[in-house]
Amino acid sequence: MVSLAFFALVYSFLSFLLVLTWRGLRSCNFQKRIGAHSLFTLRIIPFAISAAISLFLTLPSFLLLEGHSLDEDLGTFVLSACALVILGAGIYRVLLAEVRTRRVVSACSKDAIGVERNAVTPTIISARSITPLMLVGVRVPRILISASAYKLLSDAELRAAVRHEIVHSRSRDNLKKAILNCLPFPGMASLEEAWQQASELAADDGAVSSRAEALDLAAALIKLTRHFPFQPVPDLATGLVNAVGSVTNRVERLVAWKGSSGAGPYRWRYVIAAAMIAAVGLAVKLGPALILAHSLTERLVP
Repeated sequence: MVSLAFFALVYSFLSFLLVLTWRGLRSCNFQKRIGAHSLFTLRIIPFAISAAISLFLTLPSFLLLEGHSLDEDLGTFVLSACALVILGAGIYRVLLAEVRTRRVVSACSKDAIGVERNAVTPTIISARSITPLMLVGVRVPRILISASAYKLLSDAELRAAVRHEIVHSRSRDNLKKAILNCLPFPGMASLEEAWQQASELAADDGAVSSRAEALDLAAALIKLTRHFPFQPVPDLATGLVNAVGSVTNRVERLVAWKGSSGAGPYRWRYVIAAAMIAAVGLAVKLGPALILAHSLTERLVP
């Protein structure tokens, strides 16, 4: 209970701090200079830190330094109940998103016109799909293409559009959307929307390797935007044309394409390396760290 209560305190504090920080970054247009990987990492930091401290410091410190009698007061019960509400709400949201996504996929797959199963990411051409092109699923991602979009796009444009969704698949963007559904907190919608915009730009960049491919993808975006009314995609899916981000901005970037920047998309690995070094240092000084965590928890949790 104490570990859950401490999790609720730290998660709420860090999330509130992130909301305030993001508002400041957004006001100075700093979000345009942050990539999708960095935005996703920034979004999950409050939960990652809170869960790590609660599981690996608070819980062991109380198991080792406290007796097994139940002597906590009402405040601890309330805070632990809040933690259970946060975790339960996250699980409910992701299960609901999974149900909605499966319902859409089942409806679109009943009258499939063609299925390409040999590809790494299977492609299904559906007569019932009202969304022109989208990647659905987390464990087994599939690309759904409406029959109308299949007829509308040229072969080169269709290949560029499919490559865009394959980049989403390789980046595990649907899994990331599921993770974000597990982390509810008021005021995070703007940050999550910025991540979705950045992930679309990253998929555009990853799908093209020449100016001709960039123009093909731009043409596909223009055609689909003009011939299809906007339809929201399921929660655990990514659509080539959606309400997140400006299609005009994406087309302008593709038309002005001059080559990849060469910047490595995995700068977050340095963060992981630093975290691992910190974890090793903490393990070396585990005893004093547990005593410090116990003292801090006693002060914060009533």
